[in-house]
Amino acid sequence: MLRHSVRSTIGLAASVTLLAALPATAEEPAAGKKSVTEQVLEILREQGTIDDAKYDDLKKQLEEEQRATQPVEEPKAEIAKAEPEKPETQDPEGWKVYFKDTLRIERNDGWAKLHVGGMTQFDVVGIIDDQDLQDAGLDNQGSGVEFRRARLSMDGEVGENLIFKAEYDFADGDTDFADVWMGLQRLPYAGRALVGHFKEPMSLEEITSDRFITFMERALPVLAFSPARNSGVGVFNTAFEQRMTWGVGGFRDTDNFGDGFAQSSPYDVTARITGLPVWQDDGRTLVHAGYSYSHRFRDSDTVDFDPRPEVNLSDPLIDTGDIDSEGVDVFGIELATVVGPVSLQGEFLDALVNQQDGGDENFWGAYGYASWFVTGESRAYDPRIGAFTRTSPKNPFSISKGQWGAWELAARYSYVTLTDDDIEGGRESDVTAAINWYLYGNFRIMANYVWAHRESIGNQNAVMARFGIDF
Repeated sequence: MLRHSVRSTIGLAASVTLLAALPATAEEPAAGKKSVTEQVLEILREQGTIDDAKYDDLKKQLEEEQRATQPVEEPKAEIAKAEPEKPETQDPEGWKVYFKDTLRIERNDGWAKLHVGGMTQFDVVGIIDDQDLQDAGLDNQGSGVEFRRARLSMDGEVGENLIFKAEYDFADGDTDFADVWMGLQRLPYAGRALVGHFKEPMSLEEITSDRFITFMERALPVLAFSPARNSGVGVFNTAFEQRMTWGVGGFRDTDNFGDGFAQSSPYDVTARITGLPVWQDDGRTLVHAGYSYSHRFRDSDTVDFDPRPEVNLSDPLIDTGDIDSEGVDVFGIELATVVGPVSLQGEFLDALVNQQDGGDENFWGAYGYASWFVTGESRAYDPRIGAFTRTSPKNPFSISKGQWGAWELAARYSYVTLTDDDIEGGRESDVTAAINWYLYGNFRIMANYVWAHRESIGNQNAVMARFGIDF
């Protein structure tokens, strides 16, 4: 009996020592299992070393110690169990279709690209001629509407070098050619080479697309002297990291379908070069300068200069009539600057006409204008072509968001003289004021007021509005 009591006392002392040595951090059992300390207490109770009362007391102390030493866990962010999806491997010969300014269809590897788009410009016009103009037979008074342009176009690339474009205008009730050409790009030294019907490289105002010009019509000197589109061959490129552009081409004077055939030889050679002496902040500050030249070969042909005023539905107020000519040289100087929301632009064009039975006649014109984006936008410029391009509003029109697009104010003065020596074509000055509302980058509402003055005769006043969208 004494031996049993001594053995129990020694066992209890050893057990208590063992329990005290077990760290509290090891007490938390796995789910559904008892801790090591609890198992030791169970064994001691089964062996009779401790009774039930002592077991309950020790277990209670153990639970209190566990709660006191249990660290407080910080909430953990939920960890996504799903593995990130692996990007799908695109079929290089598969196709993707999306919209960015135009509908674009492109092969995944870039081998072929097709852009499908168009343009609609709907004008409302009212014209008032004073009595002096009417008495001189220059009566254009009236009001009306017209689809100034209604075009569908496709352009694209095939392979590394082939490019093409086919744009047709339906505004006159038939299908006229606009840009219809094919060519090669990324050529060493040459850049791009085109053949077909496109604009001769002359004048900043002319090269800037109809979609992006500041006023509803181009300036009077450009209408008078720029050759616009003809059929021919041209080469175009950039240099000095697109700080310079150049283009040169040979063209045949053609009709609205790009056709021309006769025994005569009305061919042109035209070239243009531009530079950007200042280019900062991705074009929000820039200075553009350019020079262009065109020689028009005319052998027993006639030439005629008869620009409309800056109102398309008006007939011309000045006109040289047909001049028998052996050739014409046209020179153009262009300057433009953009400083944030303000821009200035101007050109001087001079036409030297070599008459068959006489000396040279010199006709010339100039214009200048200023524009201001009240909402802070800046006129966008494309250094690849040396001309202005699409301006998009900072806050596109949205009634729900309280956004109203971009607003631009502009004013222009133009002058052309078609009188020299024995040619009395007349002199004209135009003043145009404009308000442009850019709801989106490709939808614009324009309002123009034009005052056109035929020197020594009379005045014309016109109010115009345009709703224009391109896609």
